[in-house]
Amino acid sequence: MSHKSISTYAGEISLTQLFLIFFKIGCISWGGYMALISVVRSEVVGKHRLIDDDDLMDGVALAMLLPGPVAVNVVAYVGDKIRGPLGGAVCAAAVILPSFFLMVGFAALYLSWGTMVVADKALAGVLPAIAAIILNAGWKMREKALQGPIDIAMAVGAAVLLLAVGGIWIVVCIFAVAAVVGILRHRSTRTDATAPKTRQHPTFGIGSRVASLFLALCIGLFLFLPQSSVTSILVQLFSVFSGMSLLLFGGGYIFIPMIQEAVVNAHGWLSLEDFAASIALGQITPGPILISATFIGYKVAGLAGAVVATVAIFMPPAALIILAARQLERISHLARFKDAQSGIRTAVFGMIISAALSLLIGIANEASSLLAPAAIFALSCVMLMYLKKGEIWAVLIAAILGMLVF
Repeated sequence: MSHKSISTYAGEISLTQLFLIFFKIGCISWGGYMALISVVRSEVVGKHRLIDDDDLMDGVALAMLLPGPVAVNVVAYVGDKIRGPLGGAVCAAAVILPSFFLMVGFAALYLSWGTMVVADKALAGVLPAIAAIILNAGWKMREKALQGPIDIAMAVGAAVLLLAVGGIWIVVCIFAVAAVVGILRHRSTRTDATAPKTRQHPTFGIGSRVASLFLALCIGLFLFLPQSSVTSILVQLFSVFSGMSLLLFGGGYIFIPMIQEAVVNAHGWLSLEDFAASIALGQITPGPILISATFIGYKVAGLAGAVVATVAIFMPPAALIILAARQLERISHLARFKDAQSGIRTAVFGMIISAALSLLIGIANEASSLLAPAAIFALSCVMLMYLKKGEIWAVLIAAILGMLVF
């Protein structure tokens, strides 16, 4: 974890500016959690220089070990590093809002007309551009992540394992091995007693207390509401989604069978057809697939239901990562902890590269012809790496080309 503290960043940018930066990120982040993280890296590390690559990779590593959507958890972590818990909440809300608005619009159209609004051609064009965006982010991180043959071997190993096996337990094993290698490799001459200490996050300030109370409320409702006589549909929605969000290890797709059991089988809020529509629409909006919760909430209780379900699925894990980050900050000055983190950052780099490769492999398997996707991918790489254009231009041009050629 970087030694820069919250006080270093707090005076440099307002909450309004943070909101606008992450709202923009939320508008262009199609293609999964690593695509969103790549855009976060471009805007927050590269363009605005609010944190460094070490901070970002620490956030990715922590988010992958905790429940909830990785991308939104990383955003909450970054916002907390910059402006504390309130900054984490603002950034998480901002990055979700574009997907929320789109999903509410899609849900209203679907429920009115009985058909889905699906931009298949535009999405087919955007996916190669997203692979280029992820690859570009990894390319920019390479100098810090790869400093010798051992780093290269760890990064390649992490990428191969994720591509070949995948799953939350593989991630845990990769991080554990990378941490041990980092400690053995560096064998820092500093001792834990003499390592310089930095200003630490306040462990239980007002923001931490609010986050703790919020988590306690979520867990309490999830555990005890089924035994109570509360009939409010909004309270039930909040209870179901907030509880599920804290059990969601291993990525957004684990969400599908869990929520299907709750909203289709247990509560009967949606038909199987409507639930399938919510997942399909979640695929074509920017941001995480968990935005499908917005559709479900809208179907059950209108706009208020959409808001409640969205807050419940995203905010409990975000609160949890902020609390976890603050606890880790207490030991961030220890020499061995720093050495372990250096190894984990190298593994995270390998995971970023594997995400780009996985997306390219998926595109190749689905495409009837590789010519158009390859051309869009190459054009996006040129725009990002050589012409230094922003991600938003790569996404827009790819979407237009997709509608023209697919």
